[in-house]
Amino acid sequence: MDAYERRVERNRERILRATLELFQVHGIRKTTTNDIARKARVSPATVYNHFGSKEDLVRAAVKYFLISKVAEFSEILNADLSFMSKMEQLLSYKSDMLGQYQGDFMQTIISEDPQIRQFVDSIYLAEMRQVIMDFYEEGKKEGYINPELSTENIMRYMLIVRSGMAAESILSEDPKDNRRMMQELAPLFLYGLMGRPREATKNNREKQ
Repeated sequence: MDAYERRVERNRERILRATLELFQVHGIRKTTTNDIARKARVSPATVYNHFGSKEDLVRAAVKYFLISKVAEFSEILNADLSFMSKMEQLLSYKSDMLGQYQGDFMQTIISEDPQIRQFVDSIYLAEMRQVIMDFYEEGKKEGYINPELSTENIMRYMLIVRSGMAAESILSEDPKDNRRMMQELAPLFLYGLMGRPREATKNNREKQ
């Protein structure tokens, strides 16, 4: 990579970082291309030359965001920790992520935009599928997940949940609402309406 290519790449990354920082504070709709150019210390023409329309810039920002989150997500799942320790970190991580970004940005990630949907699915399938499947197998071995459930069906259930979120547009414009929602839905996803964590069940039996 020569000096010109390095400069182009630096400008592109600076624009993407500025875009995400502004989306985090103001959301997509309230952030203009001129705002992004000022934040990135480039001209609006430079933003246009790199990304074209704002719609294309949003797509590029989503891809940049997801690639970084996949790396962070994988680091948690591959850590030398117990299943529940990893789950606690994941729940905290997801809650923080929803709290950081305005609802319209998170909604865009799970939207039906064909290009974003294709990228999200490819990242999920190519980068995350095996890691997540191994994680749930670990949960079965440690007794936190019903061993009678096939991992394939757990993955299908996750897909149904994600599709339902996209269809119902349940994410709020208020980050605090999204954080509360994630904290409440997470145990519901894990244990169902009447289920309880393994340790809680065990402790209750010992008291009887």
